[in-house]
Amino acid sequence: ALARLRPGTPIAVEGPYGAFTRHAQQRPKALLVAAGIGVTALRSLLEDLPRASAPVVILRATRQEDLVLRQEVRELVSCKRGQLLELAGSRQRVRLDEPSLLRLVPDLDRRDVFVCGPEGFVADLVEVARNLGVPGECIHHEAFAL
Repeated sequence: ALARLRPGTPIAVEGPYGAFTRHAQQRPKALLVAAGIGVTALRSLLEDLPRASAPVVILRATRQEDLVLRQEVRELVSCKRGQLLELAGSRQRVRLDEPSLLRLVPDLDRRDVFVCGPEGFVADLVEVARNLGVPGECIHHEAFAL
C-alpha cells in the first residue's frame, strides 16, 4: 500500500509503542546500553527521556570507528546531565559482566535498564542486570538478528 502512495499524500502516523519507550520507565534514573547499530533506537529513546533520568549511556562496538552517532549521543547525554561510556574492543577483552557493569554503574539496581543490539548481546546483558538485582519490569530490551 505504501508503494502506491503519491508524493504529497497526507498520512497519519502513530507510536511508538512497545517496551522500548520512555513510557516503560519505572524508576527515575536509567541506564541505556547499545551495541552496534542498536544505538539508533537508544538515541531516539535518549532524546525522549526526562532530564531527571540522569542517564548513564554505554555504547559498545568492536572497533572505535564503529561507534556510530557518537557526537549526537554525546550532546544528548550532556543535555540530560548524564554520563557517556564508550567501550570498544572484542567481547573477550572488553567485558560487560557483573563485576564490570557494577563498577561502571554502581547504582544499577536503582535504575531502569534499556538494552538494544544483537540478540546474544541483549540476552547476556539482560541476564547480568537480573543477576545484579534489577527487577524484570525495569529491564527493557530490543534485539535484532542478521
